[in-house]
Amino acid sequence: MRIALISMHTSPSEIPGSGDAGGMNVVVAEAARALGARGHEVVVATRATEALAAGEYQLLSDDSHGAPVTLVALTAGPPQLSKAEMPGVTSEFAVELRRLGSFDAVHAHYWLSGIAAREAWAAGGTGIAVTFHTIAAQKNANLAAGDSPEPEARLAGERLLAETSFVIAGSQSELSGVIDWYGAPRAGGSVVHPGVDTRLFSPRAQGAVGRASAGFEPLRGDRTLGVEPHRITVLGRIQPLKGQDLAVRAAGELARRDPELFAHTEWVIAGEPTPGAEGYAADLRVLADREGVLDRFRFLPAQSRADAAGLLASSTLVLVPSHSETFGLTALEAGACGVPVVAAGHTGLVEAVPHDVAGIHLGDRDPATWAAAIATLLHDDARRARLGASARAHAVSHDWRAHAAALERCYSQLAR
Repeated sequence: MRIALISMHTSPSEIPGSGDAGGMNVVVAEAARALGARGHEVVVATRATEALAAGEYQLLSDDSHGAPVTLVALTAGPPQLSKAEMPGVTSEFAVELRRLGSFDAVHAHYWLSGIAAREAWAAGGTGIAVTFHTIAAQKNANLAAGDSPEPEARLAGERLLAETSFVIAGSQSELSGVIDWYGAPRAGGSVVHPGVDTRLFSPRAQGAVGRASAGFEPLRGDRTLGVEPHRITVLGRIQPLKGQDLAVRAAGELARRDPELFAHTEWVIAGEPTPGAEGYAADLRVLADREGVLDRFRFLPAQSRADAAGLLASSTLVLVPSHSETFGLTALEAGACGVPVVAAGHTGLVEAVPHDVAGIHLGDRDPATWAAAIATLLHDDARRARLGASARAHAVSHDWRAHAAALERCYSQLAR
């Protein structure tokens, strides 16, 4: 098949956790490579920016026998545009998409890509598949304090796409959200969970060797006795939606309730603020200082795939305190590293982190609840080991080859 994957507002070549790049970038890049490895001709289309000049590039695959995967950066509007400005250039982007020719399958990622793909090809009878990654109406219903609601233009765009496109959802939660807010997709829909690179994201030896793989030394630890602090990690873009402030408040609660245990912890928040969330990122440091825990926190920039794998594998626990998640790719990657996850018990995280298999779910956002759950797991080495082993087993069942095979079935259904 000749397959187009459309990612207008952010390139899969960007580092997740920087700018507007996140789990979607990983999904697009890995799906493209996995589809190429299965012999399909894959073209990934994105918008040209100052960081990615217009032109063609190769997305290299681990499988040298697969078909080539081409990343095409198309000119649409000036290089530097905010995501809020991009609806104004979707028609221009659609013109450039049409010049790529015809495809057996077109899969748009995020609503902006869907609108452009629909304008480019739907009139010619080509069916369009869309993955929203975040549903605006669902996000607005779970809006974090200080966050801005998604605009009506996006709500209307998603509603139109749900009515006219085949919806490929990253989780049952996402598909249910589409149905609840926009109605059942008339062209059909399917759930295809993201995958994980279980070779890159894998358990590492703990202790000094394991910690060194994360690229930095622990804050403290009795080196004479070989004791290292428990590393508790939050990985992802810094924004109110991701709820990193809850992790800081939980650290403060743990420090007050169990100071001896807290003294043997270090906390890592890795990622960069999305455009417009710079104030929230700065407030996290202020909050940590007010809670009296700033000296136990590290704030790291966005991590490459290899660095993210090292950081997660070197952690004792990974926290995912998001207000909502389409799936929660970081949680699956932590599980692949054999590290239990403490997650908010809602939306796609219920599927990414099966309760008492890959970690535990928490039903509220009370910092005391999170601190108690963290303390319980830190005190229970045997339970952490059991959860780590079952988390790894769960992750191994979600590889990118299975993801690509499921996409093939969706594309064939759409073509019929």
